[in-house]
Amino acid sequence: MMKPPVLSEEEISKTLLSLIDAYETADIAGIQRYMSRDVDIHVHELNLRGCAAFFKIYHPEKITLSDFSVKTLGDVGWGYGTITRKNSVMHFSTVFKKKRNHEWKMVHLHLSDACL
Repeated sequence: MMKPPVLSEEEISKTLLSLIDAYETADIAGIQRYMSRDVDIHVHELNLRGCAAFFKIYHPEKITLSDFSVKTLGDVGWGYGTITRKNSVMHFSTVFKKKRNHEWKMVHLHLSDACL
C-alpha cells in the first residue's frame, strides 16, 4: 500500500520545529539550511545580518512554539503563531517559498512582542 502524499503544511510545520531545534543549540549551519540566504537573517534595530551576527546578540535558550497555523498556496507558504521564551510571549509570522530541490526555504521571519 502506498503512503499518502505529505501535505505542504505538514512539511512547513516540520521545518519550523527543526528551525527551533537549530536555534536552541546555536546550530548556524542548521539554521542556514532553512533560510533562503544567510543574509536574510536581519536584526533590524542593530542593522546586523547573518546567523553569526544574530548569535552575538541573542543567546540560544529553550523556546516553545504553540498555537501556530500554516497555510500554502502553490509554491508559497506562510505561518503564524506564538513563541514563548521563559515567561515572555512573542508573536511570529513567516513566509516560505519552495525551491527547485523540493525543500521549503524561509524568506521572511518577523517577531514582535505580544500585546496584552
